[in-house]
Order: sequence, then C-alpha cells, then structure tokens
Amino acid sequence: MTAQSLFADRYRLERRLGVGGMATVQLAFDTRLERHVAVKLLAEHLAEDRNFVSRFRREALAVARLIHPNIVQVYDFGTDERSGRQYIVMEYVDGASCAEILRDHGRVAPADAVDILTQACRGLAYAHRNGVVHRDVKPGNLLRGHEAGQVKLADFGIAKAAEQSDITKVGSVLGTAAYLSPEQARGRPAGPQSDVYALGVVSYQLLAGRLPYESASLTDLARQQEAGPPPALHELDPAIPLGLSMAVERALARDPAERWQEAAELERALADGLRGAVPEPTAATRAVDETEATRMLERTEATRPLRRTESRRRMEPVREAT
Repeated sequence: MTAQSLFADRYRLERRLGVGGMATVQLAFDTRLERHVAVKLLAEHLAEDRNFVSRFRREALAVARLIHPNIVQVYDFGTDERSGRQYIVMEYVDGASCAEILRDHGRVAPADAVDILTQACRGLAYAHRNGVVHRDVKPGNLLRGHEAGQVKLADFGIAKAAEQSDITKVGSVLGTAAYLSPEQARGRPAGPQSDVYALGVVSYQLLAGRLPYESASLTDLARQQEAGPPPALHELDPAIPLGLSMAVERALARDPAERWQEAAELERALADGLRGAVPEPTAATRAVDETEATRMLERTEATRPLRRTESRRRMEPVREAT
C-alpha cells in the first residue's frame, strides 16, 4: 500500500466504529508503529471554522498530555492535506461503551456499576488535577475493555473546542442534553462539578436502567432539575443499597456547592455506599428517617455473607440440656 492511499500518509482506515454529530470514528492501522488505533474524523464543516480549529488543536494538545489508565490516550492530531479533514488519533479500546452495555442489558448490577463508575472517577480526578474538564461525560464516552474490564474515558476536549465558535448557534446544546448540569443548561461555564453531575446521571442510568429526568427539551430538563431530585434509586429498586442511592443523589444536586466537590469524593462515596455506609445527608439529599435506616440495615445484615466461623456455628446441631 502506497503513502498516497493512507490517511494522513500513515493510517490505513479499516472500518467505522461509530458516528456522531461532530465526528466519525474509524478503526485504523498505524503503519509506522504497527498497531491498531481509533481515528476520529471531525465533520467536514468544522474545518471551515478557524476559531474551532484553533481551539481544537489547543485542546487536543492538552488532552494528549493526560496519561492515565482510565483515560483514552491521544497519540496524534492534525489536518489531512488531501481531504482537509481535522483528525485526532487515539488509543483503540477493544470493548463496549456503557451506551452499548445499557442497550444490550438495560441496567447493570450495583457491584458492576460501581466498578465502572469508580474507574471513571479516577480518570476524571486526574484530568481535573491537570486543569482539564471533560464537559461531555455520557455512557458513549465510557469504554470498557473486554478482557480486563478496564474503563477509560474518551473524547476529552472536543466539547470545549466547540464553545464560543461560529458553529455554536443560538439555542444549540453541546453534548447530550440529558447529561448537562443545571449550570450548563443555563449557559454558564462548565467546571469539575459539572463533570461530577454528568457522571451522577450515568450512575443513575446504569443502576436504574433509565435517566433521572426524562425530558423532551432543554427547557423541560431545566424545569425538572429545578423541581427537585429524581426518584431515589433505593425506592425504585430495594436491592440498591441506601448509601449508594444517597451518593448518587448528592452527585445530582442542582447547586454545584452541594455536590461532591471532587471526583475522588464521589469515588469513595460510591464504594462506601455499595458496602452499606450511608453518607451524612446534606441540603441536597433527602434525610432518611430512623425507621427506613433501620429497615435498610436489617436488609443488609440479612443478606451479607456469613463469616466462616459464624456459618459453622449456625450449621452445628443444637444440643439439648441434660
């Protein structure tokens, strides 16, 4: 194969992995390093927006510096001279996105969901420490490898590159509306707490098999967010631990100050909640009355695995007193 038939004189495009409003992702073979990669080809009209191209390159450079086990690594980016297409070359994850997992299974068991979500939290925490906000956390951007089950966050930076550019028309929405934080829905800048909110929406969806707010428009979404928290997860499914339900509810707080302030805090809360620990209620979470807390504790005690000595003791026959 000649260089003229390669994309960007280097990549052999093999098949399409996915398509979205701003880009198409292709599985490709890097002929120089002899490995498979994912090549994201940005929509052709984006190349006409100089502001977008400038911001895209700046964001791609920032994301390329993020080296973390839970972040899809960026290897290369630029413009293909023959086609004029802007592209970004990323690590190829042989697995399924959480969007595909939800499509195929409807929902995820609490232990599996927490495994996915805590890994995503680690990736976000690392990015935030390095000054990068994702802005488009959603199931399609959480990729889980088939073999090791490692979860990686993809598509950092592109949403920010589109902000304030000519392609952002009045009334348009960046990212998927259902995962927009209340402050983003009101047109305010996104910050780390916006990513925490979006991951809270993903958490709710993985555990419940539905979105916290089912809305037909951005206006309807904002109205529902203002009205109050969505139905509690442990009320939708009693098998979901109360602490896990409350951890997700706090991530979905309308006021950013009431949310977990860091992704690392959400990671700890999810892991603790799965084990049965209940976080302290805040103004953003519903207080749990004593009866409900006792009932949840009894359910946890009744279903927890027995310790070996306890199991043996329960199996021993009862000796009658002589």
